[in-house]
Amino acid sequence: MAMLAGLVPVFLLLGLGVFARRIGLLDEASATGLNRLVVYFALPALFIAKVGTAPLESAFSPRVILVTVAIVAVATGLGLWYARAAHLPPSQRGALAQGAMRGNIVYFTFPLILTLHGDDGLRLAAVSSTVLVPMMNLLAVGALELYRPPGVRDRHIVVRVVANPIVIGALAALVLAIVHWRPWGWLGITLNALADLAFPGALLALGAQLEVAQWRRMWRSLGVAAAIKLLIMPLGGWWLLKLLGATPLETAVGVLMLAAPTAVASHSVAAELGGDVELSSSCVLVTTVLSVATYVAWVLLLPR
Repeated sequence: MAMLAGLVPVFLLLGLGVFARRIGLLDEASATGLNRLVVYFALPALFIAKVGTAPLESAFSPRVILVTVAIVAVATGLGLWYARAAHLPPSQRGALAQGAMRGNIVYFTFPLILTLHGDDGLRLAAVSSTVLVPMMNLLAVGALELYRPPGVRDRHIVVRVVANPIVIGALAALVLAIVHWRPWGWLGITLNALADLAFPGALLALGAQLEVAQWRRMWRSLGVAAAIKLLIMPLGGWWLLKLLGATPLETAVGVLMLAAPTAVASHSVAAELGGDVELSSSCVLVTTVLSVATYVAWVLLLPR
């Protein structure tokens, strides 16, 4: 039921975006504008509102944080290596790496963990995400910036990565969580209102720009991204967690976080940074569909 509850809104909003494009409510320009609103305002607000207020000491697990961050870094490297070895166009290289490592943890995995492992599991996942989410965003932006079209490279790559609003929001959230920050009432309401735009806004824009007909020319890339995201990452995480003597709860939470389908925001960030929008949106859709089967498999195999 938790997986169904997470899947249905995704596909309903995607379909609504497709429908809005068909009837002329969302054209290419307006979908691009919606993407920019999500990237510059909604996603940073989401990180600060959800991650920046997480109590780090309540369920801090160095093993889960170390393993999940290490696996995400390895997955990024695998994605970039394959993209280079396959001689993909520059715009697809960063997009493939992002699709292979950036997971939809907050909206997809958290409800599943809460259902299966209760409040203890959710606290562990939330605290671990205060480090994992900024790292995923830093690596995703770095991969996309690395292959950003030359015409828009007006600054050094390090400056562009650090100045990216996604990275600023994610790192700010981590710092705020460390110092036990709590927003003033009016600021918390504002941040949550902006954060609420991130999920539907990104999905509506994704649906409006989705081109299923393009899948035929990129099926190999989609297959590689899905294999890394849904199989290699959780399997590698499970092996490392067992090697480090993790508890059953730590193992289950770490593997389920790594097994999340590609984050919806990947499409918005790729569109903003010159990545291949079709590949990014297809990674989101394909991994989300396939994750129904892979999540069932991981849940059945993991220790309880």
